[in-house]
Amino acid sequence: MTAPLVRRSPAHRARVVAAVSLTPRMRRVTVQCDDLIGVAIRPSQDVELLLREAAGRRVKRRYTIRTARPGSGELDLDVLLHGAGAGSLWGETAQPGDEVEFQGPRGKLELRPAPFHLLVGDESALPAIAAIAEALPASERSVAVVEVDGPADELPVAGDVRWVHREGGAPGTPDLLRAALREVPIPAGARGYLMGESRSMISLRADLEERGVEHDALFVKGYWNIGRPDRLAGRPPR
Repeated sequence: MTAPLVRRSPAHRARVVAAVSLTPRMRRVTVQCDDLIGVAIRPSQDVELLLREAAGRRVKRRYTIRTARPGSGELDLDVLLHGAGAGSLWGETAQPGDEVEFQGPRGKLELRPAPFHLLVGDESALPAIAAIAEALPASERSVAVVEVDGPADELPVAGDVRWVHREGGAPGTPDLLRAALREVPIPAGARGYLMGESRSMISLRADLEERGVEHDALFVKGYWNIGRPDRLAGRPPR
């Protein structure tokens, strides 16, 4: 018997209208939903897909909206391919014409004026980092520090971008990002956005607070937990 799916908000039905590979490990799936026509989407908001595992169990996986087109109700979801989980399988196999249900959009991030914005994360946060960087005013400087496995995983991000390469190393630790952040001058009044492996982002928050970034000026979001790769770039921990 499959477990019932408990819903906390109404589900919307969408259909896949396009799917294209961005990198060897990232695929953009575009879905269209009539319910979202005319709905404004804020940077880094996400949707929670209602999927089914191979064994039949219903699960939820959350993905950041990379780009929204309210005129048509279309959403671009950049899906990281990372194993055999339900979300990764959907991202790898989704084709135009497929139907999918989701809840949302949702998300608490509010972009506030600041002279400097520091965007930090791993590849699971790339859609959010890119969306935030694009939304910032031209008068407000941003620096993105992003950890990926190698150059093939890099994607366009507005502003100043510092890529950090693991080169085959295991993801999920703060060490490489911590070293890269030491090379970034952080002016007074800066805001920071830390998104990626949960414990690593919490650790880096402490580092930035020690460097003078106010606690309330830091936005931290865990996209996955080390040891639970099925959550990578999917539903963040509660």
